[in-house]
Amino acid sequence: MTDDRELKQRYGKHDPYKVPEGYFEHFHEQLMQSLPEVRPEPAPAAKVTLMARVKPWLYMAATFVGIIFMVQGLMYVQESRFPTGETASIEDIYTDEADCFMSSSLYNEYVLYSYLTTDDYE
Repeated sequence: MTDDRELKQRYGKHDPYKVPEGYFEHFHEQLMQSLPEVRPEPAPAAKVTLMARVKPWLYMAATFVGIIFMVQGLMYVQESRFPTGETASIEDIYTDEADCFMSSSLYNEYVLYSYLTTDDYE
């Protein structure tokens, strides 16, 4: 901050740069006169090759083939985990969970049976 104040005291605040009178009013005309007259040539038409036409269709086909292989792979993994005929029944799953709960809880089988057979759950 002190450097700015010293510079302003020493050199003042005046702007040494000035724009000539009427510069922006005639700027467009002067610019257009200074440009050379050049006629643009049309660009030659690019040849579209057969591969350029077929490439999007090949990409789409490759995508569908990849999706089909992915689905087949997932189905193979699922079949290898749960082979047909060896699926666990719902009763087996719930029995296993109930046995696990009973072995890790403080209740015994009598408390569980009495709870399930009584009508009032209070």
